[in-house]
Amino acid sequence: MYRVALRMLMGDTTKYIALVFGLAFSTMLIVQQGSVFTGLMGRTAAKIDSIPQADIWVMDPATRYFDERKPIEDTAVLRVRGVPGVDWAEPVFFGMGTARMPDKTFASVLIVGVDRASRLGLADRFESGSPDAINQPDAILWDHLNLPIYQQVKVGTVMEINDRRAQVVAIASAPRTINSNPVVYTTYNRALAYAPGERKRLAYVLVKTKPGEDPQVVARRIRDVTGLGAKSRDEFFWDTVKFFLKSTGIGINFGLTVLLGFIVGVAVAGQTFYTFTVENTKNFAALKAMGLGRWTLIGMVLLQATVVGVLGWGLGVGGAAIFGLNITDRSVIAYHMTPQLMAISFAASVFTVLLAGGVSARRVLKIEPAIVFR
Repeated sequence: MYRVALRMLMGDTTKYIALVFGLAFSTMLIVQQGSVFTGLMGRTAAKIDSIPQADIWVMDPATRYFDERKPIEDTAVLRVRGVPGVDWAEPVFFGMGTARMPDKTFASVLIVGVDRASRLGLADRFESGSPDAINQPDAILWDHLNLPIYQQVKVGTVMEINDRRAQVVAIASAPRTINSNPVVYTTYNRALAYAPGERKRLAYVLVKTKPGEDPQVVARRIRDVTGLGAKSRDEFFWDTVKFFLKSTGIGINFGLTVLLGFIVGVAVAGQTFYTFTVENTKNFAALKAMGLGRWTLIGMVLLQATVVGVLGWGLGVGGAAIFGLNITDRSVIAYHMTPQLMAISFAASVFTVLLAGGVSARRVLKIEPAIVFR
């Protein structure tokens, strides 16, 4: 009987294709928009994620997320190094500046200053040039974010950053952040010269805990001993993501798109599947007249719904994956497919087919076998 159910389903090719592609479109929209959303949220804290060596980030106690920086004293590095459980601690500078481009235009740049010896915070991928040249006079490493307007800068280009000479010695290739400002990497002391500001200049202290130490516990010790703010890398990452999620309209905008895709999928699949059941009323009535039980009939309808749901989900996820094939962490579009998105889209597909199958099964159970003789 279940083979008969599949023949009934696939016998009407037009409605079968409409059912499958209706669910596929809904699934693809959910996964595609969800992947863009997760990719965009990941970029809000990309700089934190790009320094996996640091277990703890130390900052001003009032700091809520990565881009909200209030400088602290340079002496904080030595104070943090003295806290039990700290293996090493290194300074890193983040600040903004204005660079004069080769075509005489200007660009706002993010200046990253790293320790000359450890180079913690430096990009780990390079398109050209050598990062070892960072110690040369006026040397900077340029990251154009894969944007054409900033690719005019090459190795050897001389520019001005806040009226100070800078020479590009390498082109970096780090993951993009949510901002579109090119990134300038240089030594910590040179970064301070490029971005003059307050009396306090240190943005963050990056900390590595000793083997066996819990970063959460060591962060609490740093807060207690130094009076500074300290968060584990994961905690700081998610605090940054949550801030953007709560304080911007990104979550609502993408949520509405995903919800629309789900509603469209339910409406199209539900209506088409119900129409399919209505048009096969006589076939179900004949089976019922032959003595098929209610549970067998329900099983036939649910099998039809399951086949449509699995195929639609697979095609939708495949379409979303193909869309993201050539999208990297350097692309303008942020895209990150996760197992959680797969689970959510599968649950949405299951709900859709069960709803459509349940409504259709109810109609099948109400069919009078005598209708086949009319």
